[in-house]
Amino acid sequence: MTKKKHLLIGLLIAIAALYYTFRNVSFIKLKDALSSVDYIYVIFTLFLITLSFIIRAIRWGYLIRSVKDVSTTNLFSPLMIGFMGNMLPARAGEFIRAYLLGKKENIGFSASFATIFIERLFDMVIILLMLGGVLLLEPDILVNSIDIENERLISMIMKFGWLSLGGCVLIILFSYSLLYYNVQVMKLIGLLIKPISEGIRIKIIRFIDSFTEGLKILKDIKGLTIVSILSVGVWIANILSYYPLYLAMDLNHLPLVSLIILVVIICIFIAILPTPGFIGPYNAACVVALHDIYKVSESIAAGFGIVAWSANAGTIIVLGLFFILKDNIALKEIQGVVH
Repeated sequence: MTKKKHLLIGLLIAIAALYYTFRNVSFIKLKDALSSVDYIYVIFTLFLITLSFIIRAIRWGYLIRSVKDVSTTNLFSPLMIGFMGNMLPARAGEFIRAYLLGKKENIGFSASFATIFIERLFDMVIILLMLGGVLLLEPDILVNSIDIENERLISMIMKFGWLSLGGCVLIILFSYSLLYYNVQVMKLIGLLIKPISEGIRIKIIRFIDSFTEGLKILKDIKGLTIVSILSVGVWIANILSYYPLYLAMDLNHLPLVSLIILVVIICIFIAILPTPGFIGPYNAACVVALHDIYKVSESIAAGFGIVAWSANAGTIIVLGLFFILKDNIALKEIQGVVH
């Protein structure tokens, strides 16, 4: 699929999601909701968002350690530029991260990409644990709170959970098979790619060999434990970053579990509805979580989505651009990775 098609589909999804978000919202009420925000609290949100990325960089250092020791400072730059790249059509940020780290630290692209691959696996596991925890501790919260007309949303959330769980299991099995049964797996891959031209086969084999190097953290029990703890830290900071916005918009009467539900629904929406900068699905997720489930007025829920999206996107863009300028990285170079 071409870049233009990705962009067109993303824009159509964004328009549909934004229509869903604001279809019943009065402009005057939305303006009042935004004007009543105590923006001093947003400073704490920006701090917690930045903290979550710092913890991500520290975690990435442990994931990449089996390949090379890289300082957190040197990892923070490609991390933020990559997350900014995720806001582009087709979400090429992970490839940008792997490319920039490889160039900066002389690490193979596929080995670098493998560590990002494992990082995303940990994130997905945490999201599934949060979703499972909510359903276990508050089994009726979604069913009782959402109107009958929105039952499809519940179905979508459940399907996402089961499909993600299945995907995580397959990824774990594949990764450990590459590590512990490498010869047999490579023989199988060789048979599968036999019809392909020799030049492409060689590139695939080299990529998988280097990719396997990046998976070696999975053999390190101590390293895995630290990565697991840091992963929890990432998501605690992420969840808590929304609480100052509760205070800013006088929503602190909502139960703390609502923060977890909000984050999980946002993650689901932006995962299955890809748009440039997550605009649209992110906002719709805030309306679903705050209005449909917790009966916050639609204007306040929509306003919350605007402020929360702006805080997250703004932090990513500012830090991403800062490191592009600091490291003297040409935008054409990043565009070359995307293409």
